[in-house]
Amino acid sequence: MSILAFVLIFCSAGLHASWNLIAKRSHMNLPFYATLVVVDALIGAWIWFALPLRLSQLNWGFYAALCGSALGETVYCLGLILAYRRMDMSSAYPMMRSLPLLLTALVTALLNWGDPLSATAKFGMCVVFTGCMIMPLGKFSDFRISSYFDRKIVFVLMAACGTTAYTISDSRAQEFMRLCVPEVSATMISCTYYELRHIGVLIPVGIITLVLPSSRSEIAELRRHGLGAAVLAGVFAGLTYLLVLLAMNYVKNVSYVQAFRQLGLVIGMLEGILILKERCTLTKIVGITLIVSGLVMTVMK
Repeated sequence: MSILAFVLIFCSAGLHASWNLIAKRSHMNLPFYATLVVVDALIGAWIWFALPLRLSQLNWGFYAALCGSALGETVYCLGLILAYRRMDMSSAYPMMRSLPLLLTALVTALLNWGDPLSATAKFGMCVVFTGCMIMPLGKFSDFRISSYFDRKIVFVLMAACGTTAYTISDSRAQEFMRLCVPEVSATMISCTYYELRHIGVLIPVGIITLVLPSSRSEIAELRRHGLGAAVLAGVFAGLTYLLVLLAMNYVKNVSYVQAFRQLGLVIGMLEGILILKERCTLTKIVGITLIVSGLVMTVMK
């Protein structure tokens, strides 16, 4: 993985942890997330004035991947909201970030997409996953396999599966774009896809928000309190994923992107301790150490 990809993902990880912190403190709901997506779409609206390609140039594979991304993001959105309603950020966030790491590597391996991962990289990803699963524990004696099969974990799995789906779909969509319009630069392809993606996501998220009766009162509450937080979270989230899309152009397997996005766990833990005043436990320290060690192994040849 190139140095440029690492820098892009590192900055993205910090922004991702920060917008999750804002969302958790603001008691995120569907109107909050819909506002976030609208802000993301507005950030990329400039692309329509400099669109380097015609949408008719893109093939069916691109549009299938775009639909897969929109569906994955919607599942992620619902899982994220429901998980944060029932769990602390320090418990839910590590699992939602760690599970897609192995799921992405598994799916890309089964479908033979991208360059094969080395044995060291695979082991490193397993170490990262182990660290992520240790972090939510209060102490090591709390470890129980059954605790990971609680009803609340269903929502974590929803978020993780959604993340896996949109990460792989976004990588494939950009590959199709590069094949269809090879004369367009990788940066412009990522910026164009960024805008198309958020418009695609806004359709299902917006429909669900408007259809659910409970969302009406939540919309009114958001307008009175919390709109500023939703906009700020949208700016952070938008920049987060734009950097991820750019980084995808500089790796040979999207699993590397998913692995290094786990750097957000380190930043998220520090934000939780310093801002939310959460406890700094031994399990969190060991978990972070494993995550960093695993990331180093992931890029070793």
